[in-house]
Amino acid sequence: MPIKFTKQRQMVFEVVKEANGHVTAEKVYNTLKSRGHHVGVATVYRNLNLLYDEHLINRILHPDVGYLYDVNLSPHYHFHCEMCNQIEDVTDIYQPAMDKMVEDRLHRKVFRHMTTFYGVCESCAQKEKAEDQAV
Repeated sequence: MPIKFTKQRQMVFEVVKEANGHVTAEKVYNTLKSRGHHVGVATVYRNLNLLYDEHLINRILHPDVGYLYDVNLSPHYHFHCEMCNQIEDVTDIYQPAMDKMVEDRLHRKVFRHMTTFYGVCESCAQKEKAEDQAV
Protein backbone atom coordinates (compact mmCIF):
# COMPACT_ATOMS: atom_id res chain seq x y z
CA MET A 1 0.00 0.00 0.00
CA PRO A 2 1.50 3.36 -0.98
CA ILE A 3 2.33 5.75 1.81
CA LYS A 4 0.21 8.81 2.43
CA PHE A 5 1.97 12.04 1.53
CA THR A 6 1.22 14.29 4.47
CA LYS A 7 2.05 18.00 4.24
CA GLN A 8 5.17 17.49 6.38
CA ARG A 9 6.31 14.47 4.36
CA GLN A 10 5.84 16.42 1.12
CA MET A 11 7.88 19.34 2.50
CA VAL A 12 10.72 17.00 3.56
CA PHE A 13 10.68 15.30 0.16
CA GLU A 14 10.75 18.65 -1.66
CA VAL A 15 13.82 19.82 0.30
CA VAL A 16 15.70 16.63 -0.62
CA LYS A 17 14.69 17.02 -4.28
CA GLU A 18 15.78 20.67 -4.33
CA ALA A 19 19.14 19.90 -2.72
CA ASN A 20 20.61 18.73 -6.04
CA GLY A 21 22.89 16.26 -4.28
CA HIS A 22 23.34 14.79 -0.85
CA VAL A 23 21.74 16.42 2.18
CA THR A 24 21.72 15.65 5.91
CA ALA A 25 18.59 15.47 8.04
CA GLU A 26 19.86 18.53 9.89
CA LYS A 27 20.08 20.44 6.62
CA VAL A 28 16.51 19.42 5.75
CA TYR A 29 15.36 20.54 9.21
CA ASN A 30 17.22 23.87 9.00
CA THR A 31 15.89 24.54 5.49
CA LEU A 32 12.31 23.93 6.60
CA LYS A 33 12.84 26.08 9.69
CA SER A 34 14.32 28.92 7.60
CA ARG A 35 11.20 28.79 5.41
CA GLY A 36 9.02 29.31 8.47
CA HIS A 37 7.72 25.74 8.77
CA HIS A 38 7.22 24.41 12.28
CA VAL A 39 8.39 20.82 12.06
CA GLY A 40 10.37 18.92 14.66
CA VAL A 41 13.71 17.31 13.98
CA ALA A 42 12.27 13.89 14.96
CA THR A 43 9.55 14.36 12.33
CA VAL A 44 12.21 15.10 9.71
CA TYR A 45 14.16 11.94 10.61
CA ARG A 46 11.00 9.82 10.69
CA ASN A 47 9.90 11.07 7.26
CA LEU A 48 13.33 10.68 5.69
CA ASN A 49 13.49 7.09 6.90
CA LEU A 50 9.98 6.37 5.65
CA LEU A 51 10.76 7.91 2.25
CA TYR A 52 13.90 5.75 2.10
CA ASP A 53 12.01 2.59 3.13
CA GLU A 54 9.49 3.30 0.36
CA HIS A 55 12.34 3.69 -2.19
CA LEU A 56 11.46 7.33 -2.89
CA ILE A 57 14.88 8.65 -1.85
CA ASN A 58 18.35 7.18 -1.48
CA ARG A 59 20.43 7.06 1.70
CA ILE A 60 24.21 6.79 2.07
CA LEU A 61 26.20 6.55 5.28
CA HIS A 62 28.80 9.30 5.60
CA PRO A 63 31.60 8.30 8.02
CA ASP A 64 31.49 11.63 9.88
CA VAL A 65 28.02 13.17 9.58
CA GLY A 66 25.70 10.15 9.52
CA TYR A 67 23.22 9.52 6.76
CA LEU A 68 22.97 11.67 3.66
CA TYR A 69 19.85 11.60 1.51
CA ASP A 70 19.26 12.26 -2.18
CA VAL A 71 16.76 11.54 -4.93
CA ASN A 72 19.15 9.69 -7.27
CA LEU A 73 17.54 6.24 -7.25
CA SER A 74 19.51 4.83 -10.15
CA PRO A 75 22.08 2.20 -9.16
CA HIS A 76 25.36 3.99 -8.52
CA TYR A 77 28.43 4.12 -6.32
CA HIS A 78 29.86 6.95 -4.25
CA PHE A 79 33.26 8.61 -3.86
CA HIS A 80 34.24 10.11 -0.51
CA CYS A 81 37.08 12.66 -0.52
CA GLU A 82 39.03 12.22 2.68
CA MET A 83 40.39 15.77 2.46
CA CYS A 84 37.26 17.90 1.97
CA ASN A 85 34.84 15.23 3.30
CA GLN A 86 32.46 15.55 0.32
CA ILE A 87 30.60 12.60 -1.16
CA GLU A 88 29.76 12.51 -4.85
CA ASP A 89 27.87 10.07 -7.05
CA VAL A 90 29.79 7.76 -9.37
CA THR A 91 27.19 6.72 -11.90
CA ASP A 92 28.95 5.28 -14.93
CA ILE A 93 30.71 2.20 -13.53
CA TYR A 94 27.95 0.39 -11.61
CA GLN A 95 28.33 -3.40 -11.91
CA PRO A 96 24.96 -5.19 -11.59
CA ALA A 97 26.70 -8.52 -12.20
CA MET A 98 28.12 -8.27 -8.67
CA ASP A 99 24.65 -9.04 -7.27
CA LYS A 100 24.55 -12.38 -9.11
CA MET A 101 28.16 -13.15 -8.19
CA VAL A 102 27.43 -12.66 -4.48
CA GLU A 103 24.16 -14.61 -4.76
CA ASP A 104 26.02 -17.57 -6.30
CA ARG A 105 28.83 -17.42 -3.74
CA LEU A 106 26.70 -17.00 -0.61
CA HIS A 107 23.52 -18.78 -1.78
CA ARG A 108 21.40 -15.80 -0.78
CA LYS A 109 19.11 -13.43 -2.65
CA VAL A 110 20.73 -10.02 -3.33
CA PHE A 111 18.51 -7.05 -4.20
CA ARG A 112 21.20 -4.40 -4.61
CA HIS A 113 24.63 -3.37 -3.40
CA MET A 114 26.28 -0.12 -2.37
CA THR A 115 29.94 0.76 -2.61
CA THR A 116 31.86 3.84 -1.53
CA PHE A 117 35.33 4.62 -2.81
CA TYR A 118 37.65 6.62 -0.55
CA GLY A 119 40.41 8.91 -1.76
CA VAL A 120 41.12 12.49 -2.78
CA CYS A 121 38.91 14.39 -5.22
CA GLU A 122 40.33 16.24 -8.19
CA SER A 123 39.86 19.66 -6.61
CA CYS A 124 41.70 18.70 -3.42
CA ALA A 125 44.45 16.95 -5.40
CA GLN A 126 45.02 20.15 -7.41
CA LYS A 127 45.13 22.26 -4.23
CA GLU A 128 47.61 19.84 -2.68
CA LYS A 129 49.75 19.90 -5.83
CA ALA A 130 49.70 23.72 -5.90
CA GLU A 131 50.73 23.85 -2.21
CA ASP A 132 53.59 21.40 -2.85
CA GLN A 133 54.80 23.50 -5.79
CA ALA A 134 54.64 26.70 -3.70
CA VAL A 135 56.98 25.26 -1.06
